[in-house]
Amino acid sequence: MASVVVRRLVTPTEDEIHQAAAVLHAAFLQLNDSFGLSLTGGNPELDIEFHTVVLRAGAVGGEIWVAGFGPTDICAVAVWFGPGTDYLATEEQRAAGWNALQAKFTPELQKWWLEYFIPRYDAWNTSCLGEGTKLRSWYLHVLGTRPEDQRKGLSAALIQVIEFRAQADGVMMCLDTTNDPNVAFYRGRGFTVRDTISIVGSGGETIMTCLSK
Repeated sequence: MASVVVRRLVTPTEDEIHQAAAVLHAAFLQLNDSFGLSLTGGNPELDIEFHTVVLRAGAVGGEIWVAGFGPTDICAVAVWFGPGTDYLATEEQRAAGWNALQAKFTPELQKWWLEYFIPRYDAWNTSCLGEGTKLRSWYLHVLGTRPEDQRKGLSAALIQVIEFRAQADGVMMCLDTTNDPNVAFYRGRGFTVRDTISIVGSGGETIMTCLSK
């Protein structure tokens, strides 16, 4: 088997952002991602843009890591937020794409985000991990691998690259996921299930699981 190459996209090019967004789109499309449909109000045309927003925010305030089998491959993607920051925590992150995306949301979807999903998620996450714990941790916002490159060690490598740093600093790693195969994968990597919650949106009901290590 070819060796896995892991690298951080410190200042990603537009082409790298495009490639990474396509990887995430393909990975979650394969999973029939009902939660993704809820996040975009059931509008598949917003899916690639949504992943692009996550990547741009990660480039500004987090870390984008990619893996493949060559020096320029992007076959798997992870966006991490380290201690002291979080996704969309700053105006700089939001200005990198979120503000423009949110302006395309229907009034119903904006209300779902602001009045239902964000407060429900924040309260649940605090109950799972404790007040301020997520902000003191390495948080894995998203991880995805192209379907044809799954089960080849790429996702594990994108966890391990941060795990070394987290262990050295004595810092927790945490994440949320929305399907059973992913829960099994993370448990196999040593993560412990903290709690679950039901999230209901235009994609139907999704059971979200919080894990930490």
